[in-house]
Amino acid sequence: MTGDPWILTLNAGSSSLKFAAFTPDCTKIASGQVTADVQEALTHLNMPCAPQAIGHRVVHGGSRSAPIKITPDIRAEIEASATLAPLHNPPALTVIDAVQTLFPNVPQYACFDTAFHANNPPEATTIPIPRTLRDQGVRRYGFHGLSYASLVRRFEQVTSTTLPRRVLAFHLGAGASLAAIVDGVGVATTMGFSPMDGLVMATRSGAMDTGVVLHLMREHGMSAAAIDQMLNHQSGLTAMAGTADMKEVLNSDEPSAKFAVSHYCYWVSRHAGSMIAAMQGVDGFIFTGGIGENAAQIREHTLNHLSWAGKLPHWVVQADEEGEIANAAHHALA
Repeated sequence: MTGDPWILTLNAGSSSLKFAAFTPDCTKIASGQVTADVQEALTHLNMPCAPQAIGHRVVHGGSRSAPIKITPDIRAEIEASATLAPLHNPPALTVIDAVQTLFPNVPQYACFDTAFHANNPPEATTIPIPRTLRDQGVRRYGFHGLSYASLVRRFEQVTSTTLPRRVLAFHLGAGASLAAIVDGVGVATTMGFSPMDGLVMATRSGAMDTGVVLHLMREHGMSAAAIDQMLNHQSGLTAMAGTADMKEVLNSDEPSAKFAVSHYCYWVSRHAGSMIAAMQGVDGFIFTGGIGENAAQIREHTLNHLSWAGKLPHWVVQADEEGEIANAAHHALA
């Protein structure tokens, strides 16, 4: 790679940094993950020469519907959205700033997980609370957009099949969501204002009556921080089966684990019914993400729950968020 043009993609977590390198035509040539403080992680990448472009996964992009070059104004927008994604946007900003110091002349591009859902109809995105709060950005956004965008872009290449007009995509991993896609465009999704909404997840509860939160505050004296910790890190599969690892859950003979699987698939299929209603029908299913790709038992249970929709095709497609970021950077350069 020394001296040859290449594109770098970066996906920052709170304590890790996923990276991938691509040729200018978006062929992946290297990838990996460094577990460390994100600034320290960058020093371990050992990049032999500067890339021609750098693409970042940024979870929350507000109302933006496409990737965009990072300028001081765009950086300020990402920072302003940090309160909407406090676990995700701040690490991305740390990496953006560190890369700017390392490669001040290399263009950086932000690719937003919310962008795929930005054109969902207002009926799907509006939270019916007072307008003053809605005007401050309290609405449903949706996430995992890079995963869904990559499915749409690569579907025909991967499956040798034309993308069905109405497709329901299942992104099932540690975080999980569904997206209703019509003619390649997202029209509804299960995650909402935050990545906590919708499906049961590894450590997140998913959709829940907000009255439970009020009850915990009033009757149990729990603070917002304590409730945040519980709902983000101590709920979902962890709360029901004692582990966040679906593989361990599926391999366990414990009654709690068997119930966790049944509960998980029940709610995936129940939310799927809502997504199918938003599309007024469905012509096929796509599974992706760590669980969606590797847990055949979960796919089988879910499809059995949805047998009422008719005998429909389904596909398993590997998630490729890094490739989607590289593709966006490539087109921005062109």
